[in-house]
Formats: sequence, C-alpha cells, structure tokens
Amino acid sequence: MGEINQEITAIAEDDVKLQALLQNRNVVFQNLLLVIRGSFIDYDVQEIGNAELKLLQSKISINRSRGNTVAVQRDRYTTDYILIKRKMGAYVVYLVEASRDYKAKDEIIKETQKRIKSIKNKINSISAALEGDSEIYQDVEKNRIQLLRVYTVYQDFLEYVLANPDKIVTTSFIQKISLISAISYFNSLDVFRDINFNIAPMRIDMGGIIVSMCIILLNIIAFPFVSRASNRLVERFILNDGKVENIELVFVSMHKPILYLMLFFGIDLALNALLYKTEVKITIDYLIYFIYSGLYIYLLFNLIDSVAAVHSEQANRRNQAYSKELVILLVKTLKGVVFLVVLTLLLSHLGINITAILSTLGIGGLAFAMAAKDSLSNFFGGLNIMIDRIFKMGDWIKIGDVEGTVVEIGLRSTTVRTFDNALVTMPNSLVSTASVLNWNRRSVGRRIKMHIGVTYESNMDDIRQALEDIKQMLAEHPGIASPKEKDLSKQARNKFLSQEDVHGIKATQLVYLDRYNDFSIDILIYCFSKTVNWEKWLEVKQDVLFKIADILEKNNLSFAYPTNVQINRDEESSTLGRHDLLAE
Repeated sequence: MGEINQEITAIAEDDVKLQALLQNRNVVFQNLLLVIRGSFIDYDVQEIGNAELKLLQSKISINRSRGNTVAVQRDRYTTDYILIKRKMGAYVVYLVEASRDYKAKDEIIKETQKRIKSIKNKINSISAALEGDSEIYQDVEKNRIQLLRVYTVYQDFLEYVLANPDKIVTTSFIQKISLISAISYFNSLDVFRDINFNIAPMRIDMGGIIVSMCIILLNIIAFPFVSRASNRLVERFILNDGKVENIELVFVSMHKPILYLMLFFGIDLALNALLYKTEVKITIDYLIYFIYSGLYIYLLFNLIDSVAAVHSEQANRRNQAYSKELVILLVKTLKGVVFLVVLTLLLSHLGINITAILSTLGIGGLAFAMAAKDSLSNFFGGLNIMIDRIFKMGDWIKIGDVEGTVVEIGLRSTTVRTFDNALVTMPNSLVSTASVLNWNRRSVGRRIKMHIGVTYESNMDDIRQALEDIKQMLAEHPGIASPKEKDLSKQARNKFLSQEDVHGIKATQLVYLDRYNDFSIDILIYCFSKTVNWEKWLEVKQDVLFKIADILEKNNLSFAYPTNVQINRDEESSTLGRHDLLAE
C-alpha cells in the first residue's frame, strides 16, 4: 500500500493513471475488510515489534545522554513507526470485534472519526529531519519518509472505512428488517459458542444458519398460500368486476412476476442471513442483482404489453382508428428503454464506467454508422412505411412477385404471409422504395365486371327491358355501392384531393348493350360491391348472378353459347338448278 501511495504522489498530474491507482488502492482496502469481517481471531497488538521497541528505547536514552540528537531523531522515527503499526493493528482488532459483536454503524463511524483526528495531529506534529552530509542524516530522512508513508496508509484506510461502514457491519439490508437482532440472539446462546468458534474459519455462524433456515421454511410455507390467496383476490375483485373494462389484463400480467419477486426475495433474505460475513457474499450479490434485474424486466415488459393490449381493445370497442404498427413500435421502444436503463444500472453496480463506454461509442460513432448502414436504412424504411401508411398489418398487398397478407412491420423487416401459407421476410429498405399494390386501401367498392351473352334469336325489345331491370336491380341491391349514396364519414385530407381517390370509394354502375359477338349479343355489367372483403364480395357477386338469370328468364332471353349451323341441300335439286342457270 505504501508503494501505491508513493506512485499516486509521483503521478498526481496524470488523471488517468491516478484514477487507476486510486481504484487499485480501494480494491486492496475492500479485500482487507472482507478478511476482517469474516475473522473471529483476536490479535495481540502489543507483540508487534516488542523486542525492537525495547532496544530502540535503550538506544534513544543512551544517545540523548551523549547529546547525539541526530541518532535520537533517527530512532524516534523508527519508534513511532512501530507504534503506529500497533495502532493500525489495534484498529483492525476493533473492526473484527465490531463485526463479531454486531456494533452499530454509528459507533464505528464515531470511533473512526476519532482516530482520523488523532492521526492528523500526529502527522502535523512530525518534526523536520535534521540536515547533514553524513550517512546518519540519510538514515534519518529515510526513516522519516517511511513513517510518513505508514501514517498516510493508516489515514487512507480510516477514511475508506468512514466512507464504507457497511462493508464492516452486517449488511444494512438485514439491519433494516431487524434480522441482526435474531442472529445476535442465537449467537449469544451458550450452546452455540463452541460451535461458532469451530466453524469460524468458514466465516459463518449458527445464528445466520438458523435464521436463514427459518426464512426458507417460512418462504416454502407462505408462497403457495400467498399464490392461491392472490389468485382468488384477482378472480374475485378484478376478473369479475366490470367497472373498468379489460383492466384485468394488467393485473393478470403482473401477478406472476410479482409472485416470483416475492419468492426470490425470501431466497435473497436467507442468503444474506447465512453468508453475511463471507467474501462469497460479494460474488453472490452480483448474481442476485442479475436475477432481480431479469425479474424487473419481466415485470415491466408484461406491464407494457398488457397496457398496450388494453388500449387496443378499448379502441376497438369504441371504433376508434389507431395504427397497430405505431403501437407495436412504441411498445418495442419502451421495452428497449427499460432494457437499457436496467443494463445501465447493472453495469454501474458492477463498477463499470458508463461515461467511458459512451465516450468510446462517440469516438467510434462514424465507424458504427458505416457498419450499421443497412440496419439504419431498414429502420428508416420501416418508419417511412408507418408514417406514409403505405400499408398496415393485415393488408393484402403485392410487391413484385410477393403477394399475401402483412403479418408485421418490424424495425428491420416486413413479413408477409402468402396465400399458400408461406412466410416471406423483406427488408424495409426495399419495401419502402418498391411499387406496392395494396388491395385493402379502399373503403367502399370491390369491382364486379362481366359480360352476359344472349342469343341472336332474342327480341330487341326484350333486351331493352332486361337492361332496365338489371339497372334497377343493381340500384336497389343492398350489397352494391350506389353513386347516389355519399360516404359522409370519410373526409379528404385537403380540398385538393378527392374523397373517392383518397379513401378508395367506388360506386359506378354501368349496364349497356356492349357488342355483337361471334355467338352472342353481349351485355356489359360494371359495378362495385359495398364490401371490400373477398368472401363477402363473392357472396354479393353470386347473388347478383342469380338475380340476372331470373331477369333474363322473365324477359324471355336465353344465355348464348357457341353453336355451329349446318345447311344440308338436296343433290338433284342442286343439279337442276345449275342446268336452268345455263339455259338462261
């Protein structure tokens, strides 16, 4: 430790190296406190340098009588060096007893402050070394430097304990819940004194063992009871309570993580009671912190998902329009923020400098941006899809050779389920720049177009009447969009855009005699169904076809189909005809 302090003094101007040395010194102090906290051995500090101290006192007495002040100062420095080592040993013994006897934190702080004041007075009272050229003067300066170093180490150690009293006393977490009194009670029983002395090298005691076993037993008994009781409370007062719609989703999603937290809390408590004096507890604390972090992430993720589900369900019930894609993006963003916050706290708990990591990321930001160019392109492509509302989840789209229903619009890619049930994943950067055919971007109007052929033997008056009947049928059909009806619930985004084009509203109805075909007289029927759903469109189209058949039958018209007309003539009459023609 003296060498570390010497290096700290030498490189006081180099902040980076100074920080590293200070951290190294704190690690040494921390390991020393671990040893002290787990020790049951008393030290006889009076034996430290006892023989050497007696010899030095004799030499000081002789040299003082002879007037040899330089030698007296040299030996005085050495004597003080031994005495301060004894004081350090006595303080170590005090800390061992404080940990073993469960002394309060305030008492340790008060004692440490008193010793810091004493050591500062000692440092201030050190006399300057006598100066000269002989070897004895060099020894005087050497002893003085050695004394100052041990004073500095002692003071640094005192200040470290003053700043970290919890590393000596029993874990403050246990103190807050008053387990220390139970542990102290069991350890004070005569029946456990010999056992504690024998298991002292293991740095555990019977008080901690008994209390930890009681906690585990209580946890085993209480957890099923609490679980069943909470299930009944949720079922009785939340699931069957219709006052707040869908709020049960939030409680059910939080129920299991909270139970897990309660269960692990008992395990953590038992480990604290059992291993509070061991250095293994430091390592276990890191693992426990990891588990707590995972449970908190689990709880918050479930809470975010349930709140989003409740919001979506309420919006559906109230017929409110909302973007599922933006909700999913918001949910993922919130989860990412939760994960980053927990990760930051976890790294800070492990002693990792977050500021240094962020600085490193800032320096390497350009390289990271270049390496993640495709990922960033996909991310902003996904944002473009959501903001421009090119398509949404559930839409029937066609992009190039890919046709199907949109499953999800992610931060990196868009997934489409094709009609043969294959899943296709496409990068957002390609989708946002491609030509997208969206069959769902229409509010009213799925086209029905057909030609109905009637025979050439048909009467034209019957055809005219059939045309009028078909027009009337389409105008009155409840499933066919009518140009007379206006969809007032839809509004154009601005006065320069037509409502029909923005929202995909088509209501054209056309019924005309269209052409004379090879085998039929064709009637063009062109209209739109009100629904855009494919199955319902098929139902409407089927009904229109049946009604057209009834109209043709009522007007004495028949469907035309390809026919061949064969003319057979008599051979004799044909020959006479040729002769008559020649005679003329």
